Formats: sequence, structure tokens, C-alpha cells
Amino acid sequence: MTNEQRLVNQSSLLFDTLFNQYFVRLDSKPYVYMMGEHISQSDIIIHIYLSRLGIAFKYNTTTNIITSREYSDMYIDQDQWLGTLTGLTSSLLLSPLAAKHHISEYYPYRKLIVPFGKILSTRDQHKIHQTVTIDRPSSMSFSRQYFVFILNDRLQILQSTDSPTGWLYLALLHAMTSHPLPDHYTGMTGMERAFQLLNSAGCWSDQPFDELSLNILGEIASISPKVNYYPEHLTCTEKIDWNSNGIPYSMQHFGYYLIAKKLIDSSQLFNFMYPSVKTNKIPEVFQVKMHNEMLLKKLYWDYRDSYNPTARLSAEMEKDILRATSIKLYRQTLKDCSNITNYSAVRLVDDLYKNGNVNLTSCSTQNWLPLCQWLTKGSQLKALWVGLLQLADRFKREAAGKNTDDIQRFECLLKFLHYISDRCQIKPYYLQMLKTTLNVSKISFAFLTFPPFVSYTNIEQIPIVKTFIPRGECCDLCQNTLSIAELDRCWRENCEHPNVDGMAKSTEKYANNKLLKSSGCNLKLRLFLECVQSLICSVPIKQFDIKVSCSAQNFVTESLKDHYRIQMKIRNKTIEPELLQSAKHKFHQFNTYSFNQPTKSIRKTNRQKEFPQGIFPSINNKNNRPSEITNYFKKQLSESWNKLLLDDEYEKENPSTEEITQHLDLFRHESTKLYNEFSKSITLSNEQLFEAGLLFRITPTVLISLLLEKDLDPENVSSFKLTNNQYTILGGIIVNWTLEQQMERALHFATHNKREDFRNEVSHIPHSNWKPSEHIPWLVLELEMNITIREIQIKVANHMMQPNMRVDNSTVQNIVTQMNMGEGKTSVILPMLAVYLSSSNLSLARIIVLKSLFPTNYQLLRYKLGGLLNRRIFPFACRRDMNFKDQQINQIFERFKHGLRNCDIILTTPEDILSFDLLTIDKCRRKQFNVGRSMLTVQQWLKTYARDVLDESDEILHVKYQLIYTVGGQQQVDAGEERWKTIQSIL
Repeated sequence: MTNEQRLVNQSSLLFDTLFNQYFVRLDSKPYVYMMGEHISQSDIIIHIYLSRLGIAFKYNTTTNIITSREYSDMYIDQDQWLGTLTGLTSSLLLSPLAAKHHISEYYPYRKLIVPFGKILSTRDQHKIHQTVTIDRPSSMSFSRQYFVFILNDRLQILQSTDSPTGWLYLALLHAMTSHPLPDHYTGMTGMERAFQLLNSAGCWSDQPFDELSLNILGEIASISPKVNYYPEHLTCTEKIDWNSNGIPYSMQHFGYYLIAKKLIDSSQLFNFMYPSVKTNKIPEVFQVKMHNEMLLKKLYWDYRDSYNPTARLSAEMEKDILRATSIKLYRQTLKDCSNITNYSAVRLVDDLYKNGNVNLTSCSTQNWLPLCQWLTKGSQLKALWVGLLQLADRFKREAAGKNTDDIQRFECLLKFLHYISDRCQIKPYYLQMLKTTLNVSKISFAFLTFPPFVSYTNIEQIPIVKTFIPRGECCDLCQNTLSIAELDRCWRENCEHPNVDGMAKSTEKYANNKLLKSSGCNLKLRLFLECVQSLICSVPIKQFDIKVSCSAQNFVTESLKDHYRIQMKIRNKTIEPELLQSAKHKFHQFNTYSFNQPTKSIRKTNRQKEFPQGIFPSINNKNNRPSEITNYFKKQLSESWNKLLLDDEYEKENPSTEEITQHLDLFRHESTKLYNEFSKSITLSNEQLFEAGLLFRITPTVLISLLLEKDLDPENVSSFKLTNNQYTILGGIIVNWTLEQQMERALHFATHNKREDFRNEVSHIPHSNWKPSEHIPWLVLELEMNITIREIQIKVANHMMQPNMRVDNSTVQNIVTQMNMGEGKTSVILPMLAVYLSSSNLSLARIIVLKSLFPTNYQLLRYKLGGLLNRRIFPFACRRDMNFKDQQINQIFERFKHGLRNCDIILTTPEDILSFDLLTIDKCRRKQFNVGRSMLTVQQWLKTYARDVLDESDEILHVKYQLIYTVGGQQQVDAGEERWKTIQSIL
């Protein structure tokens, strides 16, 4: 008889208590219901269902524990504080259930359930940290979506198994909960952890992002403030609109928008390889011009040095930003300077003011600085010369023979104009005339009246010219002649045109008077210039100094390599010899320590049995011709049997949990001492820089990245360079951590009575047949995935990594290995081979899997290699119906070469490779030689650099995957349809 379940009233105290304490963190009240079940008279079980998320929990009223249906060995922790994602109120923390009053400190990991929704942040003036909630309206998309994050206490990070969507959402959560002070759990700010995730390979994709991932990327981009110029058509003022959502301004990184856009752009480069994939709409934040991308790049570079190194864009993106924001360099053009100082005399009225129009400009209010303004104004000397002359005369009169500041400034200006005279096409004699006026006291213009500073038209036209006189429509030749004579008289007498007898209209009269006035002004200007010329030339002309020759200035833009970096004070702190020796032994040597010590062996019972004669047929039967063969095999088997009975069998005694716990405590204590010693060796004399966040954080993930950088590129000097002792200590710490993980797993199996798992765990000796220092990526893989690579897996991997073995005096380049099911062929050995083969610029790892297993392998490799190892997976797809263009083939080729440089991994299927080969042949047959030539180049390049690893090689090497290309027209087979009709009639 099944127990009845009754619905719990949502208005009851029990429902309100459970909902408000825990389940309000996941979803709204209408989507949560509870069912009560009486197990016994005293035990009541409350089943909690979250209908929209599709998850459930079970509350035991006796033990007061709420367990998870999806994770049966975990319960809801009463203490929901994480030490990170501070302020997030929409999440639920699960902890592992204790067994036999044994509480595991590290294993299994805790889990955090976070629903998907619109992330909102608010700031209360009475709180120092923003409050972050997740809004889940009833009409929202992806209402059933939630994410589960693993809390890795040893690495001090939250991990997601869903790549890339889970990684992106975790980065968004860290960004929204960021604070200027580092989180207690991660040891870095939320902004720093967000960029660490966004820069990792797990967030990058060469496939188009799905709608959910694009939604998350749009939210990430929105964290950057809106920037633009004011006014928009100029670049003089930068306007920054900070978001008022509670996130501190210093945490609103300018790079969020840039990296989110780069992620989307990279995912769409190879859209042509996925024609069947639905094209999702790009988030609105990238379509509406709310952000000036060029200004964002400039501001990022301006603020770059204030960000922690972890919170910066990748080196590749920074190089792109430098290329995009670099201004055109100033190229100085210099000519050989002449030693001439005595320039030829030039008449003003015959050269500078010979003809044309001029707008005389007064210089009485003109400031001589900055001098760069005269680079433009110098070419306008015709308009400025009279004003400069007036200014020089005024300074001389005001100085009364003294060398005042005004005179010194004016002389500096004249020297500069003389220096740029060639560039501005200025005749130096005019500048000499100004210098003479300034320095010679005999020259005075007190009796002269300077011409008005107005516009002059046709300054060469002083007498009345007939062609410029407007003629009336009704005037005959005689009247025109009288009009010209009248105008000539008015010009001589300097009066207006009287318009006698109404011979001219009002417009003609205005034009005549304008002509008279213009001619009069031109005459005054000419007379003034001739008088000035004669006065200045009556005294010796002052000379300029000889121009100093100089070399052209060289301007360069600062490269990323040469950009200033905060330099650490490196001090050779002596590391404790005992700790260093221990780290050397663990990191550079084989491991000999084992749980199952040979000294603790148990002898098995020696069971003597007779040889089983019945397994062979009777040999007395003379009709049995193969009796000799039977006797031979009987003899061989009998000898083996007797030898087996003579040997004693032993099995190693399994260690007790107390012994494992004791060893675990010793390893943890040593790891702590090693970690503290390593930290002191780095932070010594740099404590304030580390505390201020100007140098990298001393956290496990950052330190592991330093170790991998040194392993991939020992000569790399772009970041902090580890010394050999620091390198050894850090390696010893990671080896210790992997050994601790194995002990923790063994204790977990023992306390949960999983005897078979326990025996398997303690039977493996980590690093017994490989040195961690020679395969650091494998060591990091063990640590991040919480596994121990078995001896047999190392043997298989080493065997597969030898491409040129010598067997019977011949070179073997292809290796096939058979393994039993469940020995980690796909989950362990394949990632090991991929990361090893891609660790060099000499080979590009290409993993070939069956089409049916492609999605599984793609997610598995992204999860295992996209985190700390930071290896991107490029899924190569090709079909016969694709019509590749030359540009697309070049894009694929560049991606392959980029993968070779950056240690990426290609994942593909046999069908994709064959389709590409067949398309190459097809392009050549169709005489599309440009595309065909490019495809042949890619094929040849892959033959040189690609190292293929075939998973399920027995199936992939089947004859059906051989290259078959049909040519000619389609024809019927012999006998046609009679073939199957005949077979059908017989059957």
C-alpha cells in the first residue's frame, strides 16, 4: 500500500517557513508546491517541487534535513554564505551528506544552484555592498533553465560543467557582485574572476552561440558604461555615463563590452560551415549605437594600468586595440638650411600686394602663443603683415628705447616665422622689414595713418575701369560716356556719384558708389605701402641669424612589449632546504609511496587440486586422429597448472581510514608550509603592491597559469618569471594537492561503504611511471578534474605519443592500441594525448571521432581542456553541398595556423575530412582553380603539421570511410529493377 501525499497549504506556517528560508532563492511562489507524506507515526516527509525548474527536494521533519532529488547525496546547507558572489540572494547551496558522523572537508564538492533570469543589482545607502537578485517573470524565456556550479575549495573557484553557457553566466554573476575588495573565497575581486573566465578557452567558441549565450553576452556588455564624445562630431570632450545599478564605478570595466563583442564576432567567423544552424539575433546593445567602440578602446588603454593583470584583455586583443587606436605618425619634412641671411629686396606693391583681394587683419589682440597656430597663419601673411607692422611700431613707441617683454616676444615670433618661411612660402625680406621697424628708432609711423582693417577688392584697380562700371538698360552710348566722365570726376574729388538727370537706377547708383569707395581704399593702401617701403629702406635692413640645421624627429607608437610595467623587486630569498628537497623529490622524480605497502600482505589459502582431466577428450580412442595435438596441449597446460600451484598468492592489505586520515593531515600540513614559503618568496619587498592589487593575485588558479606559461614557453618574459626554486616549490604543491585528492576520494568511498571503489582507488600509485615536471599539463588535468591517472593509462599514452618507433628495422608511424571498455580511453587518455600533441608549435592535434559521438566529445574536451589548461577546441565541419569560396578557405587556413601557434585542438569526423577531400577534387574538375588551389594548400599543410588521434579506430578505419568519388552520369545497374523483383519472387 502506497502512502498518501497531501498538498501543503501555501498559507501554512510550514510552507512559508521553508519557502522564505530556502526556495524563494530559486523561483516565485506560484511555481513551488509541497506534498506531505507520513512514513510512520513520527516521521513526516515533505516533498518540495519546483515545477518550472523541474527539480525537487525532500524535507525530513525528524532530522530537519532537506535533501536533493537530483543529487541524492547532498542536502541544503543552512549556512548559505559562500565567501564569493556576495550580495546574490537567488542561489541555493548544497553540501554533501555526512556518513557515520564523518564530515568530509574537501570531497565531494559543494554545489550551487542558480536559476537563469534577468540579473538586477541595487545599492542601499546603508549597505556597503550591492544586492543582486534574479528576476524571473512569468513570461520569461528559458524559464526552465538553471545552472549548477561546483565549489572547488582547493582551487578556490566556482566551476561550471556547461561550456560555454555556464561559464558565461558564471562570469556575469561575478561581474554583477563585484566589489573593490577581493572576495574571501576566491582571493580576487569579482571583476578579476569574471575576466579570468571570459579570457579562458571555455568561453570562446568557433560555432555560433545559441540564443541563451547571446542573451548572457548582451548582459555582460551592458556593464561597461556608455561612452561618447560631446559633441559627437568632435573629439574634444569625452562623456562617460556610468551605470546606476549599484555596481561601483571602478568595477564597471570598459573591457566588458569589447570582450563580449569579440566573443560574438569570433563565433560568427565560420557561420558558412553551419548553414543549418538557426541564426540568432544579436543583442540590442551591439546594434544600437549606445557605445562608441573606438572611444571604449581608448579609455580601456587609459585605465589599463589601474586594472589588476588578471582583469585585463588578452594580449592578442590588446594588440588589436593598439593597431586600431594608433594615430597617424607626424612625419617631419626638413630641407637643407641655407646660410643666406641677406635676402633680396622686394617691393610690397609689386609682389605681396600686387593684385587680388585682401582682408587686412588687425593683430592688436592676437596672442603670439601657441606658436603652432602660425603654421597656418604664416601662409596668410598678406592679410597679417600690415597688422604686424602696426604692432611692431606700437611696441617700439611704448618701450621708449627699452627691451621690454613685448619686444622680446615679438622677436621670438619673427624668428619662428623666419624658421618656417620655406614651409609657409614666406619671403624672408618681409620679416626683415618688420624686424627693422622694431629695432630702428629712426623709423616712425606717427605721421602715417594706417589703412582700415577691412576687405579690399582688386587692389590693383585704382583708376576707374570702364568694364567695371554698370550700364543702365535705357542709357545710350552718349549717356554712358557722360556717366564715365562723371564717375572719373567723383573719384578725383573723392565724392559720391550725384546721378544727374536720373541716368542711373538706385541699384546702379549703389554699385557706382561702391566702386568709387573701393578704388579710393585701394589708392590709400597703395600710398601707405609705398610710404612704408621708402621709410624702411632708408635705413640698413636688419638681418636674421643663420638657420640651425637639425635632424628630423622620429616618432613611434608604444608597443605592448615596451609598455611600462610595474617592476617587482626580486630578492633571492633562501627557501627552506627541507621543503625544497621534498618538492624536488615529488615534482622531478617518480612517486614510490603507496597506500598498499608490501610489508602488510595477506597470504591467500593454498588450495591444492588435481588437474582436471575432463576438459580434454579421451585420448585412448584410436579413432581420434588428432590425439598427438591433444597430448601436446594437455602437457603444456599441466605444466602451467603445476607451476601455478607451487606459487604462493598474496594480496595487499587495505589501509584503514585512520591511517589514510593521518597521512592526509601530514600532506595538508606540508602543502600549507610549501604554499606559505612560496608566497613569501614572491611577495617579499612587494607586499604593498600585492595588497593594492597592482600585481597578480596569489591564488591557485593564477599560480597554475604561471607554471603552464613557463612550461609552454620557458623564455617568455611578458609576465612574472618564476625562478627554478619557485618553479619546483609550486610543482611540489600541485603534486601534493593531487595526492590529497586521492586520499579524500578514498576516505569518501570508505565512509560510504563503497568497498570496490575504495579498493580500486587505493590500488593505484599516482605518478609511479611518469615524472610530473615532464608532463605539467597532465598534472593540472589531474588536479582540475580530481582524478588520478592510472599506470596503464600512462603506458598507453606514452605508446601512442611515439610516432616513429623502430620495429624490425622499419619505422612505424601509425599506432593502434586496443583497450577494454571503462579504462578511460575517451575521458582520460584522449585529453592527455590532445594536450600533449598540441603543446608544441611543430604539430597540430586533430581528434577524429564518430559523428554520433561528436557532440559528447566536443563538450567533454571543452570541459576538461578549456579551464586551467586554456586550450580551445576548433570543431571543423564540412559537407559535400557546401560551396566554399576562396575567402572562406583562407579563413579556415588562418584558423588552422592560429591553432598551431596557440596550441589549439581540432575536432572533426571522418565524414568531414572525406567531404573536404571530395570538394577539393570537385572544385578542380569544375575548373574553379583559385578555390581548388587554396584547398590543396590546406590539405598539404595539414599533412605536414596535423597529428591525428582516432577514437574508435576500428570503426573509423572501416572501408566505408575510404575516399570514393563518383564521376560521369548516373546510369542503371545491369538488369535494373529485375534484380529485386526476381529476389522478391523467390522469397
